[in-house]
Amino acid sequence: MDPDALTFAVSHHTVLRYSEPVSPSYNEVRMRPRDRGSQRTLTFALITSPPAVPRSRVDFFGNTVHRVDIGELHDTLSMSVETVVESTRPRRRPSPPAWDPPALERDARLEYVLASPRVPLAASTAALRREWLGEDRSFDALVDLSARIPEEFRYLTGATTVDSSIDDLLRGGAGVCQDFSHLFLAVARHAGWPARYVSGYLGPEGEHEHTYGASHAWVEVCGADGTWAGLDPTHGGHVGPHHLRLAVGRDYGDVAPHRGVFYGMAAASAPEVAVKVTLMSERAARTAERGAALYWQQQQQQQQG
Repeated sequence: MDPDALTFAVSHHTVLRYSEPVSPSYNEVRMRPRDRGSQRTLTFALITSPPAVPRSRVDFFGNTVHRVDIGELHDTLSMSVETVVESTRPRRRPSPPAWDPPALERDARLEYVLASPRVPLAASTAALRREWLGEDRSFDALVDLSARIPEEFRYLTGATTVDSSIDDLLRGGAGVCQDFSHLFLAVARHAGWPARYVSGYLGPEGEHEHTYGASHAWVEVCGADGTWAGLDPTHGGHVGPHHLRLAVGRDYGDVAPHRGVFYGMAAASAPEVAVKVTLMSERAARTAERGAALYWQQQQQQQQG
């Protein structure tokens, strides 16, 4: 176990309610933390009510997706995720180099420079790029951008909805992490940088042992050397070991924790979401790591047998 690592226990509960029984319903869930670089998942469990056996796959962006199909009549669907994640501070590398446009045009990461459904490259954000960045296309300018957005706009829960646009943020002057991340992506893409949306959790820092609420969102920018660097335009600056990554994509539409359809005439209420992230003690973290190692050893033995 890395002595500099932090280990977090995450509980993510989602409840979907319908005005009358429905059946069947088909659901996609993106709630398994990504294993990459400075982060690894030690344990993961997804439990639903009514009960179902989730089937997993990996999507185009490398995210784990669980398919949850409910065949019986139900007016409530609850999904509970319990997971333990180890996170270390990302290695601080030199500022990623900017791209040469002809090279980027031949690279697969060009996709993250183009407009996406929730990040249109409109005149309003092009004007902000000129006002805020000028001719500076360096990565350091993007770090400054991540700090400027929370200075220019208020963080206000309820000011926007999950379906709000960048223009809603610009008109209202307030939003949440999803809005701040979409705005950052638009300006960074106008500046020629591949930039993607990251969904995840924000773990406790300092003397705090828990955080409560909902999921968090930030961004990652790719340099010409192929490395991705995380920035948080809600809090300003680089991400740290308390940023726990779930999924990545072009914008929120690619990483939504839940997406589903159902058959019936019912009306669906807004999802009820509760998230708790707990910083685990060193002893509890070692126990979780030993349990994970034993599980994978048993899995390998079964496959060999």
